[in-house]
Amino acid sequence: MVMTYSTSLTPLSAVLPQLLGALWNWTLYGALVVQIYVYSYNFPGDRTPVKLLVYSVFLVETLQTALNGADLYYWFVSGFGNMDHLTAPYVSPFDVPIIGVIVALIVEFFFVYRIWVLSRRSSWFLCLLICLFSIVSAAAGIYTGIYTHVRENFPSGRMLKVLALTWVSGNASADILIAGSLLFYLGRRRREGQFSEHALSKVVRLIIETNVLTTTVGIVTLLTIAVFPDKLWFTCPTAVLGKIYSNTLLVSLNNRISIREGRGAVVRSTSLKFAVTSTNSQPEPGSEIEFEKPSAALVAGSSEDCAGRGTSRTIDICVTRDQVVV
Repeated sequence: MVMTYSTSLTPLSAVLPQLLGALWNWTLYGALVVQIYVYSYNFPGDRTPVKLLVYSVFLVETLQTALNGADLYYWFVSGFGNMDHLTAPYVSPFDVPIIGVIVALIVEFFFVYRIWVLSRRSSWFLCLLICLFSIVSAAAGIYTGIYTHVRENFPSGRMLKVLALTWVSGNASADILIAGSLLFYLGRRRREGQFSEHALSKVVRLIIETNVLTTTVGIVTLLTIAVFPDKLWFTCPTAVLGKIYSNTLLVSLNNRISIREGRGAVVRSTSLKFAVTSTNSQPEPGSEIEFEKPSAALVAGSSEDCAGRGTSRTIDICVTRDQVVV
């Protein structure tokens, strides 16, 4: 079988970027599935808008992963041995730049809302500036996808540099402003005594790590375009950018578990035995319940039972007829 390919692309530079990007994309999707399970298990009582946001992002990322699988089939299965397939974008303009920037925009708006709440609705100019950077970045990413689809080939040269610079630098600028704003307002709330030192250190470390990660991926994208403007190496980091933002959203929400653990509010054990406090004055016989290998037990930390009377027990379970309430 004779393989034909463009003179500007070697087989390695044509195959390796798409393959690595797809592998990392599917790997991060697996991490996202774990994060979704942890969230749904530990925070079933979150407000409806938050749960709607989380599961909507997950559904969009599931669609993106499926489309990425279609790209893999087109590039490496149906087009096996044909290098022209590797230079054709197929549906990647939709699942990488368009869906990726939409997810990034949603996540950045979520953090803008956090800044708005932490600042007591006083940082309207800062929130507006972050939204502006995010919208410009999203517009550049969407235009990149449309331009690639219409052209039926990956962009290269000066046009690619302009589009990527606007897209990635907009995301990086928004991430830096988000990180700085959250650190500033969290520090202010800490000085007001609204956050403990442990909780603040956990949140600060998470903010720095996640924003450094997204910014680093953007910088790597710009470097690959600057060094290899006529190659496809830029498709590798851009393929995972949306997954990084969606995982950032879930990690920031699930981080509440570690904060509670630091306060002694979460207990994990392979076997726990709880003493039951009845609502009646006399304990009922056989009122000891054993939980076999629970994955997590959330302890309220109160020394009062359901009726509000003080007890000497570490963990109380209040039994009211058919219900068992921790």
